[in-house]
Amino acid sequence: MAAVGLLASGLWAWLTPAFVFLVIPIVDALLGCDESSSSKISHFADSGLGAKLYTSILLVQVVLQIALLLLLGHVWNQVDAPWPIRIGWMLSVALSVGGVGITVAHELIHRQDFMQRMFGKSMLMGVLYMHFSIEHVRGHHARVATDHDPASAPLGMSVYRFLATTIPAQWFSAWELESKRLEKHQLGTWSIQNEMLWFIVIELLWLLGLLWAFGLSFLPIYLVVAVVSCGLLEIVNYIEHYGLRREINETNGRHEAVGPEHSWNSNHRLSRALLFELSRHSDHHMHAIKPYQRLENETSSPQLPNGYPGMVLLTLLPPIWFRVMDRRISKSQ
Repeated sequence: MAAVGLLASGLWAWLTPAFVFLVIPIVDALLGCDESSSSKISHFADSGLGAKLYTSILLVQVVLQIALLLLLGHVWNQVDAPWPIRIGWMLSVALSVGGVGITVAHELIHRQDFMQRMFGKSMLMGVLYMHFSIEHVRGHHARVATDHDPASAPLGMSVYRFLATTIPAQWFSAWELESKRLEKHQLGTWSIQNEMLWFIVIELLWLLGLLWAFGLSFLPIYLVVAVVSCGLLEIVNYIEHYGLRREINETNGRHEAVGPEHSWNSNHRLSRALLFELSRHSDHHMHAIKPYQRLENETSSPQLPNGYPGMVLLTLLPPIWFRVMDRRISKSQ
């Protein structure tokens, strides 16, 4: 849809935002939830052919999302269009890359296969967010639903305050985690094996490539798209764990194990399918390396009243968000 909006121009430029924020929430509300288990397809999903097929869908997305960013640069320079249309282009690409693209990247960086993780990082390169591969896997999954996790929003925090704090906090957290990893191997922070340093170099080279291909005037446009894409990712992070906390064991002072009650879930049919089962988030946190097609419905997890796109809209209106979500938290506790 984003590609159609770029190539057809006109009002088609707003096709993707209309679909994401109008069609999907309405369809999710009308169709309701599918709480069936993925065991219906587990036999095929566990087979060698099935696993390869489900992975190939992800790898195709790697190519499509990078190509979409390049297509935006080409159309931006070649097509004469008014700013309302251009804003539609930018938002469409940001929704595609930030919604589908980063969701796929998230799936791949959890994989045990080295090349698949590299593909996931390449997608994050496209939005200048490669440090997410460190902080999310080594930081967020260890500290989820605690005050030590910058990606787990506490009760009463608005999405705007969350975005202002979580983005820099996650970047510094990635540096800290990588420094600790290097220290275990008796290496310094400025070692050539520091992934954070490589990420900076790779992202700068990517920016230079865009500068060479599309000129200086396109660079601010691209940066806006990258910021909106990453902002969408962090809004989803906000939704996934808002107000949920793991209790501390008074005996040993440690947090309880991660359970289904520490992530918000959504089984709404359309958004689930489009986001590679990301909204079955409790099972993902309990079994981080489980591939998306095998994630199970956790019936004891707190449930969102709509799919992720609808909830993203709700976060933008904090008073309504608090009214809808805070009472759900009090009921689940």
